[in-house]
Amino acid sequence: MIHVHTNASCGSGTLPQVISAAKDADLSFLAITDHNLTLSDTEVAIADPPEFAVIDGEEVSTAAGHYLALGTSDSRWTRGPGYDTRALMASSRAHGAVNFIAHPYGLRDRWSDWGAKDYDGIEIFNDDAIWRKNKVVDIAIAALLYPVNSRLALLRLARTPTENFAKWDELLAERPVAGICGSDAHANVLVDRFSLAHFPSYVSVFSLARQHVLLPDVAGQDPDKAGADAILAAIKSGNSFCAIDALTPADGFTQTISSGATSAGPGNAIPWNDREVLHIKVPSSPSAALIRVLRDGHEIARQEGPAVDIPVPGPGRYRTEAYLRQPGLTGWHRWTLWIFSNPVYVTPSLAGESANNAR
Repeated sequence: MIHVHTNASCGSGTLPQVISAAKDADLSFLAITDHNLTLSDTEVAIADPPEFAVIDGEEVSTAAGHYLALGTSDSRWTRGPGYDTRALMASSRAHGAVNFIAHPYGLRDRWSDWGAKDYDGIEIFNDDAIWRKNKVVDIAIAALLYPVNSRLALLRLARTPTENFAKWDELLAERPVAGICGSDAHANVLVDRFSLAHFPSYVSVFSLARQHVLLPDVAGQDPDKAGADAILAAIKSGNSFCAIDALTPADGFTQTISSGATSAGPGNAIPWNDREVLHIKVPSSPSAALIRVLRDGHEIARQEGPAVDIPVPGPGRYRTEAYLRQPGLTGWHRWTLWIFSNPVYVTPSLAGESANNAR
């Protein structure tokens, strides 16, 4: 789970309490991102159990908006004064941070400096930003549901971040950019810096959208017990997908492009040849999933069912979106974003490049 706040800034829980909530929600890692400060190495070491990974980080305020500096700590980077966007991003990155632009099209904090270069990815789905864009009636329905079924209540507020997807595809046309989902969990309602309620709870937020990290199979190693460095490296490389697991758990989702013994998944690249096949499979679900396949931001396939297999038409960036119907009467049977993957990069073949050079 990425983008979590503790009581060191505007959250309500201590780090041990937040970790406990994450374990109750069946998570295997957390990325802590308090506002303009990092937790100390000592704090993390004391609170971090050996079977659970904690990625220390910071949500950095700049003149252009907020970004997440993941993989930093008080001993590795000090933010310092000032709000110069590019200077801060360059500084945190130079000190080993992995930078992600946070809630780029939020109602309160929108990112404005798209000319900045020192970032590795972008937050596509941010729980808090998504909820704020709902209509009053939808928020009222969710509020009535919350005491009965908090998970379903928050699911009612899930929406497709269309503007974020469009910007992501635009950025991907220039270079690889990893996409993530962040909880932006606070478990706190603040008015004039006073806490009125610990709402919505960490556990309920952690049960909505999750980042599924795809780690390589290593003999004798359990990927569910991977360390923070391995998890962060995979997230940076785009070896992951995001899922609204409150709809139904997305464990087992696959997106691969293969030809013979060669294959590539999210975040990886593969040279193109005319025998390649794109294979997408979603886990079993209460209703049929709607699967969209996009090449360079343009839909090339749309199909209801558990799987899609199509020939790869040529080089490009191939990503997947999957949707499920909202359950229950107050869900209005609405298609809701369930899964979105990082792209597989199909590069021009070496043979094709040689032929073009010969001309």
